[in-house]
Amino acid sequence: MLFLLLACADPPTQTAACADYVACLEKRDAALGIETNMDRFRPDGECWGGIEAGSALCDRACTNGMVWLLDAEPSLREVCTP
Repeated sequence: MLFLLLACADPPTQTAACADYVACLEKRDAALGIETNMDRFRPDGECWGGIEAGSALCDRACTNGMVWLLDAEPSLREVCTP
């Protein structure tokens, strides 16, 4: 019975923290001419098609990643702070 309930539940969707993190990384990558693999955090990424606990872990990773990114590259604060 529990399986049926889980099968009918809507999958998690991309969080605001991950949308902001992806957008910031895209701006940084464009400025530096590099490409960061952030596919799992995008709206159709692996973070959002599974269980709620997995998406919560991804959300924390994006939140922590943004803190690290802005600390490491303070010049991004102006363009990446929502």
